Amino acid sequence: DYALWSNGGVVLSSLTSPHGYDSWVNRFMGKMGSVQAVLEDDLREGACWRLPNRLGQIAIAFQDVVRVTHVMVDHIPAELTNAIEIAPRRLLLWGMVDGEDNLAKYHSLRSGATGPLRDLLTARMAPALSRGMPFVPLVSFDYNIHAANHTQLFPILDSVVAAGMDFGVVVLEILDNWDGELTCLYRVGIYGE
Repeated sequence: DYALWSNGGVVLSSLTSPHGYDSWVNRFMGKMGSVQAVLEDDLREGACWRLPNRLGQIAIAFQDVVRVTHVMVDHIPAELTNAIEIAPRRLLLWGMVDGEDNLAKYHSLRSGATGPLRDLLTARMAPALSRGMPFVPLVSFDYNIHAANHTQLFPILDSVVAAGMDFGVVVLEILDNWDGELTCLYRVGIYGE
């Protein structure tokens, strides 16, 4: 898991949503509510990144470049919480395009895009906070609070994997939750080679 803090994953604050819950108090109290919680392997209730509304984004930088194949989202099991509606629902993972080789692959991918990739590229060019950098959508997916397993793995679009692009930074956008007033993201994992 390249996003895990102990494996070198770090949050890039310049591409991460500002939020009211990541105060010095949260950091002092052991990261409860802090964006850093997303990169930790801790599923205690409340050990999540709390966003003050239904949407936001987190940028994660890896220690090395990665050919991303899957993204994992984990939330506290429904039977252990009375606030499952604050779990993320609709999400979109982006890869930041960097380097000449990746830019060439990106332009080729964009010009020949079909199916789900074409649909994603037609709808949006980049995450809400992009700082003018080029991004490619890796996968759009729904986290299911009704699934048997609270740890859910989603494959990257076949066309992106086939393009052979590697990424040093990904951005996970939360586009909606399960009808809660705020959103709580517990854990994100990024897998690949």
